[in-house]
Amino acid sequence: MIKHFVRYQSPALIWAAIIFYVSSLPAHKLPKFALLISDKVIHAAIFLVLGLLVYHALEPRVKVNIFGWRRLLFAMVVVVVYGFIDEFHQSFVPGRKIDIMDATADAIGGVIAGAIIYIFASWKRKSV
Repeated sequence: MIKHFVRYQSPALIWAAIIFYVSSLPAHKLPKFALLISDKVIHAAIFLVLGLLVYHALEPRVKVNIFGWRRLLFAMVVVVVYGFIDEFHQSFVPGRKIDIMDATADAIGGVIAGAIIYIFASWKRKSV
């Protein structure tokens, strides 16, 4: 049971904690490299990773590596909701504010993760 948690759930929880930590940084303490890339691309990439990890976290114990629409949709909903919660959380951080475009980029990252998972699962089924 603990082995399953460490392998499947903990990566998503750690990544979500990292997102929360970075979102807690005041604007003037954000990494400077972030200014070189559109923050929307950064948001989408970060939440794409979260989407992949949440889907992985929902791995069933009985049927390993089986694609599931419910699992995929639930993972994408979790990512979108977490993106909105993250934006709300930022409203309490000095120099930060709620940005609906950031939340949209987060959601797009989650949807792209869903597309990647679906494409990979389809490719995997065809190769078997």
